[in-house]
Amino acid sequence: MPVPARLSFVTLACRDVPAMKAFYDQFGWPPSKHNDASFAAYQLGGAVLGLFGVENYEKARGAIPAGDSFRGVVLSVNCRDAAEVDDTYAALKAIPGVRLDGAPTDLSIGGRGFEWKDPEGNVWEVIWADGTSFDDREALIFP
Repeated sequence: MPVPARLSFVTLACRDVPAMKAFYDQFGWPPSKHNDASFAAYQLGGAVLGLFGVENYEKARGAIPAGDSFRGVVLSVNCRDAAEVDDTYAALKAIPGVRLDGAPTDLSIGGRGFEWKDPEGNVWEVIWADGTSFDDREALIFP
């Protein structure tokens, strides 16, 4: 049997789950009915973003890098077109705690994008890549 070709749940190991929940609540993403002070999840198209305490992973996985050290993962919010990238940039500028890493730029691969970090240093990109589309659940279809 092949491995199913789907990424369905991404969990951020958080130092301060209540603070990170308060931060992500500002985005207006649909929350899970199970959200509380120790766990939060948000429905994002075809995937779910989870927030869970780092202490639940440290024994088996080790400590996460300190401060703003890069964790080796970039999360992406994909857009329908360049205008949506620019609109998302404007929306993120208004959210306390978002740390923008520059304004949107045109990309050499065909598209537009920019990066930002959340309060615990997780790196996100907002990108439109030429030729992408979305299914009826808002899940990305990459060419």
